[in-house]
Amino acid sequence: MASIRPDDTNPMPLRASPHRMSTLMIRFFGLLLLTVAVLALLYSR
Repeated sequence: MASIRPDDTNPMPLRASPHRMSTLMIRFFGLLLLTVAVLALLYSR
């Protein structure tokens, strides 16, 4: 029984690099805090 191997020996790429994921999380939480601050200012008037 022959073994099946891929044409190239490079490792499979990950779906999202850790750097991109952390940048996305920082942006998300930054926008969330900004939105909460704006809504709090509007509500306090």
